[in-house]
Amino acid sequence: PACPNVNDWWNWVLEPFGYEFMQRALLATLALCVAAPMCGIWSLSRRLVYLTDAMSHGILAGVAGASIVGGSLLVGGLLAAVTMALFVSLLVVRARVPEDGAIGVVGQGLFALGVLGVSLQSDPKALSHILFGNPLTVDRTDVAIDVALAVAVVLVISALRPVLLATTFDPVHARTVGMRVGLIDATLLVTLSLTMVTGLVTVGVLMAVTLVIAPAVTARLLGRSLDSMMAIAVASGVISGVGGLVISYHAGLPTGPVVALVAVAQ
Repeated sequence: PACPNVNDWWNWVLEPFGYEFMQRALLATLALCVAAPMCGIWSLSRRLVYLTDAMSHGILAGVAGASIVGGSLLVGGLLAAVTMALFVSLLVVRARVPEDGAIGVVGQGLFALGVLGVSLQSDPKALSHILFGNPLTVDRTDVAIDVALAVAVVLVISALRPVLLATTFDPVHARTVGMRVGLIDATLLVTLSLTMVTGLVTVGVLMAVTLVIAPAVTARLLGRSLDSMMAIAVASGVISGVGGLVISYHAGLPTGPVVALVAVAQ
């Protein structure tokens, strides 16, 4: 048989996006695939990867609580993520608790609350999509929220770039010249929490962790400057999102794990 030509490949890639539900899935997924790698560069540089993973579990408490009271799962997840970020910052800055200890205590505490909350549900499996994601079911409101959160993350990270550079690579000098390193750290943690919540209804919070970390690792290996690393990380995230959606559509596989695997494969 003849080898597929370029037009065949393009048709294969573009075919899924002829459907409106796939277009919504694409927008929601791309929002995360741009915001997550930008946070990931700083998370990796500041050794916050463990926090990212712990936050994905801690969010379960907010989601379960919101489900019990009939509230918005996104709002519940956001409140849990921000609460975790602020408590970790408080323990590290005020109580001088080591970062990994603070993350472990707060993250596991919220995760335990989340498990209890899930056990109180009439159908515990109803919240599984929050952990593993299903971008094919997002509606226009979900897309608007995801895009708004992603834009907020990009704007904050861009605005914080000078102080993040200073406090990441020379925190002692930053304190000497009067920079409030603790406040900057807290702001970064809250921004990271926004990123994780963006993944609630797209690839799921567990897979969102991969999109924060994997593109940043790829960029760290290939980039030679901060600008090049940021560009590589975002490009890797976008390729992961689009590639994962296309492959999962044609193969009939769950989208979230496929997106994560494409990100890791790069």
